Amino acid sequence: MSTELKPGDRIKDNDPRMPGRVLTITDILPNGVVARDARGREFGYLRRRIHTDGKPRKSGFSLIKGNSK
Repeated sequence: MSTELKPGDRIKDNDPRMPGRVLTITDILPNGVVARDARGREFGYLRRRIHTDGKPRKSGFSLIKGNSK
């Protein structure tokens, strides 16, 4: 079962070419999310590319557990 995404959650890019890239979800769309990087740029991503089950992958994004704001 997948975890529900909400604004303020953080996702990590699993692409090995982008080490340490973390984005913050700012808006939820019907089939995706809008996320902002550390520089303030916003990007849209499909929900199917965001993995919430905690399994390691080499593509897509993983939800970072323990989000606290």
